[in-house]
Amino acid sequence: MLRKIYLNLIRTLIACATCAVVSCSAVYDDLEECPAGLRLRFVYDYNLKFADAFANEVKSVNVWAFNEDGKFVWHGSADGEELRHPDFYMEVPVGDGTYDFVAWCGLKDNDGFSIDTYQPESVEELRTTLQTRATEEGEISDTRLGNLYHAVADGIVYEVNPFRPSVLDVTMSLVKNTNDVRILLQHLDGSPFSPDDFSVTITYPNALLDHRNAIRPETPAVIYKAWNVKYGQTTPPDYAPARATESVAALMHEHSISRLMADEEAVLSVRRNTDNREIIRINMTDYLLMVRGHYEDATGREIGEQEYLDRQDDYSMHFILDQNNNWYKAAGVFINSWAVVPPQDM
Repeated sequence: MLRKIYLNLIRTLIACATCAVVSCSAVYDDLEECPAGLRLRFVYDYNLKFADAFANEVKSVNVWAFNEDGKFVWHGSADGEELRHPDFYMEVPVGDGTYDFVAWCGLKDNDGFSIDTYQPESVEELRTTLQTRATEEGEISDTRLGNLYHAVADGIVYEVNPFRPSVLDVTMSLVKNTNDVRILLQHLDGSPFSPDDFSVTITYPNALLDHRNAIRPETPAVIYKAWNVKYGQTTPPDYAPARATESVAALMHEHSISRLMADEEAVLSVRRNTDNREIIRINMTDYLLMVRGHYEDATGREIGEQEYLDRQDDYSMHFILDQNNNWYKAAGVFINSWAVVPPQDM
C-alpha cells in the first residue's frame, strides 16, 4: 500500500514538473525582447544664462563613435526641424563595448570652418580649420563666422542585459567656439571723426582646433579684421542744457573670431590711419577676463577663467579718445558695460 502511494506521488511530481516546463516555455516564447539601445542627447547650456539653447541655436549635428581600441565605428548626422524637437535623440547602432564620442555641430552651410574628414580612421583626424585667406600681412579672417560647437564624451560603457531594459542615454554637452567682438571708439568731447580714421585688428593663433577642442601647436596667427564697420553721430534734443555736448559720434568695428583660450594672448590693435600710429595695443584676453567676477552661477560660485570665455560669446569694448585721437586711459575702457581702468603710464 505504501509503495503504491509512493509511486503515485512520484508520478504526480513528474507531471507537475512537466507542466511547469511546458507552461514556462509557452510564456517565454511570447515575451518581447527587453528594450535596448544607446542614445545621444545634445545640450547647449554652457552659456551665461545657464539654460539649454540647443533647439534655438544649433542648426546641425555631426557625431562620431570610436571603440576602446580607437577604431572608428560609426558616424551620425542630423539637421533642420528634427533638432527643434524637445525629445530629439540620436540613436547609435552599436553593441556591447566602451566608446568615445566626438561631436562637431554647426558645420552644415558654414563657410567659416571645415573639418579634415567625415570618415576618420582615428579620432585625431577630427580636426577643424578656420577658413582664412593668405595675404602679404598674413592669414586674414574678415567674415562673420557661422556658429561652431564641440562636445566630447569619453569612456562610455554600454552593456545589453537580456533580462531587463538596457537603454543608455549619453549627454553631449556642447561648447560654443565662435565669438562676436565689438570695438567701439568715441571722442571724449563727443566730436565727430571719419570712419576711415582707424583700423582695428585682433591677432590670435586659433585657426586649428583638435578633436578635444584645443588649439593645435602648429596653428598660425590669424589677423581678424572687422566684417562690419558702423559709424553714427547724434545731436542732443532741443531741451538739453546749453552746456551739454553738441554731438556724440561713435565708430564700431564688429569682429567674428574663433575660440578664446585663457592661456593664449589675443592682441587687440587700434591704429590711427592718418599717421599709421598704433594708439592701442593690449592683450584682449586679459582685459576681457577683468569683468569675469561679475558673473556667477546659480549657486553664487564665481566661474573660472576658461569657463567664462567658453560661456560668454558676445563681447564689447568701448574706448574713449582725446582730442588728439589717442586713447584717454583715465576714462578707462568699458567691457560689456563694466568700467575697467587700466594702469596709467606716461
